[in-house]
Amino acid sequence: MSGNAPVRNHSYEYLRSLACIAIIILHMMNISEILYRDNISRNTDFLSMLTVYLMMWAVPVFVMVTGALLLDPSRTITFKHLYTRYISRVFFALLFFGIFFRLFDMIMNKEAFSPAVITDALLKIYTGKSWSHLWYIYLLIGIYVLLPVYRRVSETLDKKEYLYMLAAFAVFLSVLPVTDVFGKSSAFHLQTTAVYLLYFFAGYGIKKGYLKLGKPAALLLFAAGTVGTSILCYVRYLYDLSSADTLLGSYASPFIVMQALSLFSLIYSEKESAGSGFVRFIAYFDKCTFGIYLIHMVFLRLFLRYMEINPYSHGILSFVCIFAVTLVSSFAVVSILRLIPVIRRIV
Repeated sequence: MSGNAPVRNHSYEYLRSLACIAIIILHMMNISEILYRDNISRNTDFLSMLTVYLMMWAVPVFVMVTGALLLDPSRTITFKHLYTRYISRVFFALLFFGIFFRLFDMIMNKEAFSPAVITDALLKIYTGKSWSHLWYIYLLIGIYVLLPVYRRVSETLDKKEYLYMLAAFAVFLSVLPVTDVFGKSSAFHLQTTAVYLLYFFAGYGIKKGYLKLGKPAALLLFAAGTVGTSILCYVRYLYDLSSADTLLGSYASPFIVMQALSLFSLIYSEKESAGSGFVRFIAYFDKCTFGIYLIHMVFLRLFLRYMEINPYSHGILSFVCIFAVTLVSSFAVVSILRLIPVIRRIV
């Protein structure tokens, strides 16, 4: 019996783990700014929102990993498999946590329980008015429902056609909307599409080798996206250019596209490697990222809203502490929930 560590590709685990950490930072800073913006200086507000905008590559990276995995023709996904494994998982996660979040708010707001609370929770789930971070679950459901179509498209396109599709997505869904900053919206649209399809297909395009970025080019592109976001955010606060918020807060921002594609290119590798102790930990952490995404908002809302902890009053160390406690607590809760067979299916 060999004592060698198993060999596998760990790229996706690194990408999802890094994106999960960035998401917590993004939400922590965004919630803090929303709750306490009236008590902070303009410079502090600028730095808070700049941090938010610089972390927005996280969701696109999640979507890119999903595309790289699910568009791979070597992965067999039947309609039965699609609905019993993928769609059912995210749907029941949405249902379970949508109800849980409503009950959590009920308890923290000291409301009396009644059947109307559950009805209200179900209505919020249907209308998308539950906790805001659940929007990503609706996105996943939409992608999964049309996955057979996307897989067929991906399988039939050659490299030239694939790059043409990505370029069309980039131009119509990311570049043309830039004029929104100047109050001039483009009338040119691709029907029934959203920028998330650019990320979804780009993930597989990079894996397939259709879209290649060498390390120097990827580093330069990531730096360009980061600098571009920083400059636009600085101009927004310097001149009170509120119209820039539309671009800065959009996953369609060309700067976010640059960051996401370059970061994915930098970390993704086709090479397989043996797992060290650290790599094995990352592999387990990766299994918990979906659950952490769902649960971390409970701790952020508890600390920042209900306990009324103002991190701006205690310096950067308080942000570090809130982040660390939220990450560790969410990881611990998900690890425990994964011991319960029924719950394990959805987290």
